[in-house]
Amino acid sequence: MILHRAAPRLPVLTAPLLALCGACGGEGAGARPNIVLISIDTLRPDHLGCYGYGRPTSPNIDAIAAQGALFEQHISSAPWTLPAHAAMFTSVPDSVHGVVDAVKFRLSEDFETLPESFQSAGYATAGFFAGPYLHPAFGLGQGFDRYVDCVQTVPDGHVDADNEWSMRDPVLRASHHGVTNDKVYAEWQRFFGEASTEDEPFFAFVHLWDVHFDFTPPPPYDTLFDPDYDGPFTGRDFFYDPAINAAIPERDKEHIIALYDGEIAWTDEIVGRIRHDLGAAGLLEDTIFVITADHGTELFDHGAKGHRTTLYDEQIHIPLIVHYPGVVSAARFVGQTRMIDLGPTLRDLAGLPAVATTMGESLGPHLRGELVGGPDRPAVSELMSVGRNLRSLRTSSGKFVVNHDDGGSAWFDLGQDPGELQPLMLSPEGGGAGLKRLYDEAAEEIISGLSRAPGGAAAADVPASIQRSLAANGYAGGDDD
Repeated sequence: MILHRAAPRLPVLTAPLLALCGACGGEGAGARPNIVLISIDTLRPDHLGCYGYGRPTSPNIDAIAAQGALFEQHISSAPWTLPAHAAMFTSVPDSVHGVVDAVKFRLSEDFETLPESFQSAGYATAGFFAGPYLHPAFGLGQGFDRYVDCVQTVPDGHVDADNEWSMRDPVLRASHHGVTNDKVYAEWQRFFGEASTEDEPFFAFVHLWDVHFDFTPPPPYDTLFDPDYDGPFTGRDFFYDPAINAAIPERDKEHIIALYDGEIAWTDEIVGRIRHDLGAAGLLEDTIFVITADHGTELFDHGAKGHRTTLYDEQIHIPLIVHYPGVVSAARFVGQTRMIDLGPTLRDLAGLPAVATTMGESLGPHLRGELVGGPDRPAVSELMSVGRNLRSLRTSSGKFVVNHDDGGSAWFDLGQDPGELQPLMLSPEGGGAGLKRLYDEAAEEIISGLSRAPGGAAAADVPASIQRSLAANGYAGGDDD
């Protein structure tokens, strides 16, 4: 594991302002709450019990959701890891932060990221990541006092240095077979053991990767939901094995989905351990505990598999659960929210000032019960990678999608067609006209956001070793995710 220490920025808050922020905590919570932000890679909310799934995949997450706030329609900015986490940390759409493709771009240091806001406010900040696109080479380590690499890498000697973006077997496939949740948890424990004894509050970002393919959970989770299967598929090489496709028998599909669910259950155990650590230290009441994801994944929903391919809901609908005793009451919000709303919400709940470039809005007034009814905000998602140039505008009842390569568009009535199986063409009298107007307004907002942004994406300078790691994990700039 590699420890990356980021040089802290100059504080943007003066001492009097910091003292003032310390008085902003809610009733029943510590004056300056800790933050634990858990991002579970590739997690579909419709496979969690608290979102209505039938299997017991998530007892710990469900318990946290029962005591906190759950957002039923939370939408990611992108169907893959790098731009989604850049949006999570900057609270601007992908077109504005600019990190829309692999290797070519990294997040500009001119953005004030979510970790940087807490670092500047005097928080101890730490991040633990297990996916290659979270590497600081892509600019996502900004604001962390410590940023720990828990990626399952392949030794340099196993990859030809002259073919750094190789998709060769067996290196490529073998890299997905490892287990990283336990590594991330061990690093969390090391940090928490120190942070829990200090006077300063902490901001911890915990990225859990194992739900991402391959679907090879450790025992007993490998047989938890389908112990009697005796077919040919093991969950290995989910994306890369052409034998795993939408035409296989339903029984085999059921097994692959059971293995995906097993990965969720294994990850849920880690979430439970982190929550237990906070409780055992007496800090659960003084911590804003957030569970979310970067994107989902297709499990044959539209005849394919994986992610970074479309803007259907199975790839961009993600969970959001916020637990903060004494401030956030148990609630379910049915209206739509956006990934870019998360940063403003955490700053608001912790009493930190807003960031001028943010294009999201705080959910704090809803979480504190200050506003009647829930939020319901149009969400933009984008895919500008692997030969695709797509943008969608989603509301709680419909979605409008544009292919910017050919100018084609379609819309979906999510009330009548929640599975997005019947694309509808735009007509002046049709229901898509209102979605088209919202789409045009969102495009104007993106243009306005670009004019206010502190800087676009910087050119990436990715070390050769990280390039090899990305290639070995299946990220080679093509249809790789």
